[in-house]
Order: sequence, then structure tokens, then C-alpha cells
Amino acid sequence: MKKSRYILLILLVILITAYFILRSKKPVQRQDDLVNLAAEEINRIEIWNSEERVELILDDGIWKVAKPFLWPADTLMVNNFFREVVQGTFSTTSLSSAKTALERYELDDDTGTHVRLYAGEKREHLIFGNNGNSWDYFRVAGDTLVYQTPSNIVRRFAPNVTNWRDPQAVHYWEHEIREIRSKHRKNEFTLRRDERKWTYKDAENEFEVVPYNFALNKILSILQNFQSYVFESDDEPELIQLFEIPYCTVWITDVQGKTKKLSIAESPKKQYFMMIDDEPKILYELVYDSVYRFTRDPDIFMRH
Repeated sequence: MKKSRYILLILLVILITAYFILRSKKPVQRQDDLVNLAAEEINRIEIWNSEERVELILDDGIWKVAKPFLWPADTLMVNNFFREVVQGTFSTTSLSSAKTALERYELDDDTGTHVRLYAGEKREHLIFGNNGNSWDYFRVAGDTLVYQTPSNIVRRFAPNVTNWRDPQAVHYWEHEIREIRSKHRKNEFTLRRDERKWTYKDAENEFEVVPYNFALNKILSILQNFQSYVFESDDEPELIQLFEIPYCTVWITDVQGKTKKLSIAESPKKQYFMMIDDEPKILYELVYDSVYRFTRDPDIFMRH
């Protein structure tokens, strides 16, 4: 082999060796856990900002929104929160330690989004901020060191109670239902199930509902997942008065003989609200399509 080739080979080895040496000395971004509490030990979560607040508690193994009334939390939201926050990570390289940075990153007490977690006697309090980026900044409460996290916690987990409540108000599978009775302003009818056969009956009609009837399927469909994302409480007396003459009342009896009553009221502005089992503490706002399914004419149940 010629001497020039030996020289080139030696230079190549030197360059490769230098590359790996320099690469090994390159600063490495260290990651750490965002939260140091064990996920299975957390039993209370508080999230708030200057305008809104939500509190969740673990009640008999079920996460529930604690205020203004106890209500099951949205499972998807809770699972995402644990994945993004409780099990989240961040780069341990701080961006700033100056108090003036708190305003710039929206991390002061007034503008930040607070997250406080409880695990028995242990607790952690973090403050998150976002100034328009796809990621968040955060600090530990009482500290001025600012860090960056790859998640967007401020927007995804805003302390809006409606977003945290389980929106499902009523849930029945078809095989769980024995009877559906509806009384509205034009008629009163009963749908009764015997195995796979449904029968319709009112004051003037009685017939077997044809298989795959569209009107019946619409009722069964909504009862499987009857949702409402807007809730009202009994501190609205004008809403409570609407239920004195309801727009529609539905009784659902299951195969065990237990009946649930759904009272639906209409406001002068054509808004619809539902009360369950005459309990005024929680009112559910409905869209008209949900109400319309229970007020159909008899001939609709005769069609395919």
C-alpha cells in the first residue's frame, strides 16, 4: 500500500476518534419526574387559576369532582392528567431564577395555573404558565426557578368544572330495559320489551314495533350514552319553576323493576333542562334532538 494511503487511513482514524470524543463530552439534557408522589397514593387534586377552580377527590376508588356537588369525574380527563402530569417529566436545566421571569412566563401566583396534589400527609404544589407556545413552563410553589415541560398542561387541564365532570347522566343497555314510558304535551305512550320484541301502546294504539324501527333505535341509542356537558344547580329558582309543568316526562323501568324518572322542562328561550328522580340539586341542559326522541307520533314507531 502506498505511503499516501496510509496517511489518509491514519487521518480517517484520528477524525473518527475525535468525533466520538467530542460527542461523549456533549452536554446531556437530564430529565426528572415532574411529580415525586406515587400515583397510587394520590387521593386529592386541586387545580385553580385567578378565575376558576376544580377539586377532585378519590371516593371509594372512584375519582369525583367535589364541588359544587359530588359527581363522578370524566375518566378520560383523569387518566390523561395522571399520564401528562403525575407521570410527566421535565428537563432539569432551569431557564431562569430571576423573580422578573415569573411575569414573563406567566408563573406568578395571580396569572399561573396552580396544581396541588395530596397523598395522605404528603403534598406537592406546582404552578404552570403558558405564553402562547405548544409547551408549558412551571415552577415549584415558593421557588423562582423556572423549568420547561413538553406538555401543554395549562390548556388541557384548565380548571373548568364542566370539563372534569363525567358528562354521562343516564346509561342503559337495551337488555337492561323492561319499559319506557313517555308523557308529553300531545300524547302518553309506553314501549315495553319482551325478549327481542318491543310493543308500543297509548290510549288509541297498540302494536308490535317493527324490527330496527328508526324511532325506537334513536331512543335506545341515547339511553346508552345520555350525556350533558352543561350543568345547573338549584340556586336558579326560575329554572326550577319550569318543572312544575314539564315539557316531557320519561320513566325508565329496568328488568329488576327499578324506575328512573326523567323530567324535561322547556324555557321561554327554547332551552331544555332535565331533572332526574325529582332531585333539583343538579339540572342537565339538553339539546332539542335528545328531547324530540321521546315525543314522536305513534305512526313513526310503525315504520322501518
